[in-house]
Amino acid sequence: MKQGDLIVLAFPYANLTQSKWRPAVVLSNERYNLHANILLAGIYSKEQPFSVSIDNKDIVHGELRKQSYVGLQNIFSADKSILRGPAGALNTRKMKEILAAVKKCL
Repeated sequence: MKQGDLIVLAFPYANLTQSKWRPAVVLSNERYNLHANILLAGIYSKEQPFSVSIDNKDIVHGELRKQSYVGLQNIFSADKSILRGPAGALNTRKMKEILAAVKKCL
């Protein structure tokens, strides 16, 4: 997995009782990913308080069904074995925008 890859995983609900297959973007870089779980941010169809919009012009390969948002309020790590993908990738410009937005949250 590479930074900016779009993947799919069984995303748990907040109460951890169920999950739903959802897309996410890889935030961590390749060096980090070799030695640890992958850092991810979920992709949602609705804008959230801390989110960055993405659409198909931001995608190098693959596509989104509609305007989407990378949610930064729930950054999480996941074991590589539970990830499906990559199903696409964000372009460098959009990935820099997302990482700058993450930095503002820290």
